[in-house]
Amino acid sequence: MYSLEEIEERFASAGWHLDGGFEDYLVIGYSDEGLSILARKEAWETDGDLLFELIDHERDLTYEAWEVPTPEEAREMLREDGQPPEEGY
Repeated sequence: MYSLEEIEERFASAGWHLDGGFEDYLVIGYSDEGLSILARKEAWETDGDLLFELIDHERDLTYEAWEVPTPEEAREMLREDGQPPEEGY
């Protein structure tokens, strides 16, 4: 199980800026290049592996990752394997 502070530290260490406006529901990291990384509260409250959602807002792509990438690594992951968000998401 991960704490909010641990996730925020992982995001910051990887080079993401933090948006603390939604910390009751999710942790958001963002880059100056229009990318975001999310960790939802449901994910960090479980004992299993933590799944992160990467988002490219300009291209409207998402990708799920098991590790916290740097913004540059996230851009490459999204470019290679990103998919449009699921309907109703």
